[in-house]
Amino acid sequence: MKVQELIASVMNVPLSLITSSTGPDTLDAWSSLKHLELIEAIEEVYNIKLTTREIHTLTCVADIYHILQQRSIKIDSNTVD
Repeated sequence: MKVQELIASVMNVPLSLITSSTGPDTLDAWSSLKHLELIEAIEEVYNIKLTTREIHTLTCVADIYHILQQRSIKIDSNTVD
């Protein structure tokens, strides 16, 4: 599953709403509860455990890509716009 598809699924919004700058400040559906669900989904899908620091730095979709790349996790090659 692509990162942006995972986010759209957790947030229950159309994929077209997910861009690199999408985050809690830009997407009404991205509540604190949905943020926790997203963290849980990322950990499950990518078989990782995010650190407290990483969780606090997740402010948008680009941050998720950045963390996964830092961990050398192979992600979809097409990043979001």
